[in-house]
Amino acid sequence: MKKYLFIIYFLIVGLSSRAAVSTINEKLIQSFNESYPHAVKVSWLEFPETYVVNFEEAGVKSTIHYNKDGSFLSAIRYYSEEKLPYYLIATLKEKFPGKKIYSVTELSNPYEITYYIKLEDAKTWRTVKVDSDGNMVVIEKFNKA
Repeated sequence: MKKYLFIIYFLIVGLSSRAAVSTINEKLIQSFNESYPHAVKVSWLEFPETYVVNFEEAGVKSTIHYNKDGSFLSAIRYYSEEKLPYYLIATLKEKFPGKKIYSVTELSNPYEITYYIKLEDAKTWRTVKVDSDGNMVVIEKFNKA
């Protein structure tokens, strides 16, 4: 009996999630699929003024916000040091010797890209904000327990 309830539950969830995606602008979905052909774990959300898509591609978790007309608003990407531009890696290693790049959060919109880079060493965690002009500021610093 539990097995049948389990199957029915997943059928209902699958159909309802499929119905939610069907309201998303088909041209936007087609454009997304062409731009990100290797995206996996794709999920779309619809809000009154925007569409949001969450997905993974090549080890990078991403969220993109679009206007209802399909135009790009902003994106958030989460990744590791290997995906960070080389000039930033070199600058960080020069300014923060002995610190390891733990993770990167990249925020972008049509006008700028901002990086929030988590650094660590044996005793501390730091978050460094790097803006499009190359300004680098420590915005958080925590001691490890």
